Amino acid sequence: MNTFTSPRNLQNLSELKKERESMINFLINNLKLIDVKENKTFDYTTQEIKKKILLTPVTIGEPSLVDYKFEERPLTQIQMLNGGNPNHYLHKIIFIFTGSADLFHYTPESGFSFTSSDHGIIEPEANALWVEVDLPELNPNQALAEARQLLRMNFEFIEKNNASIKQWLKVTEKRIDEQLQQKRIELINLFGNK
Repeated sequence: MNTFTSPRNLQNLSELKKERESMINFLINNLKLIDVKENKTFDYTTQEIKKKILLTPVTIGEPSLVDYKFEERPLTQIQMLNGGNPNHYLHKIIFIFTGSADLFHYTPESGFSFTSSDHGIIEPEANALWVEVDLPELNPNQALAEARQLLRMNFEFIEKNNASIKQWLKVTEKRIDEQLQQKRIELINLFGNK
């Protein structure tokens, strides 16, 4: 069954940005000459630091029906009176995505709407969002449409968080490049001839 997280329990994206930025000095100031002296090693070091700091915008792919199962459940008196159906087809749907999964765990800096029809955020597992849709009949198209609706907040958060990190990425990557270059010069000047 789907597990939803209330957005009220999540921190703002600005907290993630601050956390990542605070790591820059630590990572760069702990470099040794061997990490920066040779161009190939310096390029590798640069890429590793950027992987730890920078966020990648999320792209969510098209959903796929992965599996389904049938269950028959007894109806309560009220369900019988209301014309309930004992048949349940549980459709298991996956949305594969690329990018930083962390962007699902933070609320947008620009705010968000949370209505009574919203369930919350479904947290990703690895690089995928899994959704289960219960319908009285086997209907993949309706299941995919309902899965999209269940993920409405996820889509809203990702759209806003992606937009928010675009400028941050440019500024932060430039800062990393400049600080790495300065650290490289410093280490070569201090220890390069020994």
